[in-house]
Amino acid sequence: MAEITDPLVVNWANGRARPLADRLRAAYDALASYQEDYAAQGIGAAISAAGGSNLIADGSETDGRSRISGNTLVNFKAALDQIDTAMASTSVAGVGTTANAQVNLIQVNGGVR
Repeated sequence: MAEITDPLVVNWANGRARPLADRLRAAYDALASYQEDYAAQGIGAAISAAGGSNLIADGSETDGRSRISGNTLVNFKAALDQIDTAMASTSVAGVGTTANAQVNLIQVNGGVR
């Protein structure tokens, strides 16, 4: 099989595609860890017990960060669940495999290849 030697394509593969795939793999691994810890530590139940609409006393009122409620964390977890489904379970239209499968073909510094 012939190889693509065009410097533009080679530089793009090494300078843009592989680094982005590495970052996506690392982000997905962090997402998966967050989901596991959220479940293992019972964060959803703790938020419910504390009143989800209540603000979290995290010091943000004094340092300029936006205040968040328990429900903000619950909604963030729901968003992460959708990202997980999109990355790991939904086939990319016209490709036939998941986004994670494509990332794993390109990444070099992340999880299992």
